[in-house]
Amino acid sequence: MRGTWVRVHRVTEGPARPGGSVFVLLHGLGVSAREFATLAHLLSTTGRVHILDLPGHGGLPRPRGTAPEIADLAAVVAEVLDGADVRSAVVVAHSMGAQVATELLVTRPDLVAGAVLISPVVDTAAHRVLIQAVRLVGSSLHETPRTIAITARAYAACGVRWFSTIVRAMMRYPVEERMARVRAPVVLMRGEHDAVTPVRWLEALAGLLGDGAETRTVPGAAHNVVVDHAGAVARAALDVLARTRAGTA
Repeated sequence: MRGTWVRVHRVTEGPARPGGSVFVLLHGLGVSAREFATLAHLLSTTGRVHILDLPGHGGLPRPRGTAPEIADLAAVVAEVLDGADVRSAVVVAHSMGAQVATELLVTRPDLVAGAVLISPVVDTAAHRVLIQAVRLVGSSLHETPRTIAITARAYAACGVRWFSTIVRAMMRYPVEERMARVRAPVVLMRGEHDAVTPVRWLEALAGLLGDGAETRTVPGAAHNVVVDHAGAVARAALDVLARTRAGTA
């Protein structure tokens, strides 16, 4: 995409080891890399962590020209990871970011060895923007003040116009068709109070992924699992990492 900006935060503990573990963190719609601060610190003791602010998020300019589809965002992420010599990463992705990660799992399996997909969207049984908005508001009633504050600041930086543009791209993305083509180990996660990603929807996606999938519900969490329940997400990422290593042993 012309005029596309992506911000990359790299987090490491100690010197990077060639061929060591790599984690890539992709945020959800309207938010930013800020939601991964605690998770990045936890994972950095195991390997290199790359956190991306996607185009139009985190205060970045919106791309010029045609409005992007999810596949376009995935292509931008792939270009960034290619430039950083990333291969066989574990991707941890939240909400809209889970769609981007799914596209990478299908189109660039050399980049992504496995993934943790948190609160994946969009539930095809409720495939209307209004329904999704109502579900998100309902879920937000169970978020902590810290999560609400982080989300509110990020939404303000993103802006209504860009938010609406990406919502439409999310609604168009054929997530079920693409999930059925994934062949890597995946953990699907949701919060106990996440109305955006109900249990039924998570289990349906797991059925498409087959034997490589596992579902987990985090007690007490809502839609933004990664902010206040980073430990549970980190454990899932390390479990996926172990499975990717076992598969190549």
